[in-house]
Amino acid sequence: MHRTAITNTRLVNWLKAGRGQGVGKEYRPWIQVTKQDHASHGQSHILPNPFIGRQHHLLSDLERSICVLNMAQPVIIDIQEQFPLWPHAHISPALEILGSESESTIDSLLESPGSVAVAKQLKIRHAKFVGLQVPYIYTTDQVLTVKLPGHRTFLVALSIKYWSDLRGDLNTEKTKEQRIRARKAKFRKLRLEREYWKSLGIHWLLVTDRQVQEQVYLNLEWALSGAIQGVTDNEVFLVKQFVSAWNAAKWDGRLLDQLKVISVVFKINTGMAVRLLKIAIMRGLIPVDLTRPVHLQLPFPHGENASPLSIPSWSVLKHVRGLA
Repeated sequence: MHRTAITNTRLVNWLKAGRGQGVGKEYRPWIQVTKQDHASHGQSHILPNPFIGRQHHLLSDLERSICVLNMAQPVIIDIQEQFPLWPHAHISPALEILGSESESTIDSLLESPGSVAVAKQLKIRHAKFVGLQVPYIYTTDQVLTVKLPGHRTFLVALSIKYWSDLRGDLNTEKTKEQRIRARKAKFRKLRLEREYWKSLGIHWLLVTDRQVQEQVYLNLEWALSGAIQGVTDNEVFLVKQFVSAWNAAKWDGRLLDQLKVISVVFKINTGMAVRLLKIAIMRGLIPVDLTRPVHLQLPFPHGENASPLSIPSWSVLKHVRGLA
């Protein structure tokens, strides 16, 4: 989104509309995708999340990829994209997101000095909205709420960037000096963002496209297509039956043939059997090796048994200290 599109009236209206506030299905991202907005790289996306009950506003293809990966992890119970770093002193986002649970976490600070104070501490110039004497409201690409067995619920902030963008390889129409200046500005913003979250005792990760396993993403994008419209109560019951039948059978032939057998047993059509499989994959209910293709015309890539409440090997959460 271009900062030139912002006016005082629009800022006030955004705040009144609850942008950057709320949790779960009530959250409203600070930056929202509209027909007038431009993606930061590739295309912007509005992606329905059937497990949270709202749509995600994503500003690049890479943000979408990471969001799909995060949606397929039941330990991630909320994803808040385009999360604002408020300029002035405010209570920790953890208080709103985690509620009273955050107050008992000793290593969490309950108030942020705001991004303006953080920038001053780092001796970084804090941007203002173009044409306004108002501090710019920076955002973090995604903030995850994570609930792991044996851990207090905690937050992880993700800054999602293309590796080539960090290197300054994009915008080749610009001169070398312009690319260097743009790269330095990007890293100054990343330093500010990292320090903002660090000051609150909240994990911050820089995630690039190098950390996305393409085959895992393609499999999950395929699986998400079966759950995108939401899951009915009857389908929840069917999924449980499907998983029991799936785990009880040993099959080395085509995946499609296995699903046809299951569809006959449960008296459902093959399309519904495929949908149940997709939901089971997205919820981590069946062991699958997502680094290999999941295709109806191929044998199913069985994986090791793992709890849906564990962190998969391809997850960005593997890079959070103390969890690996």
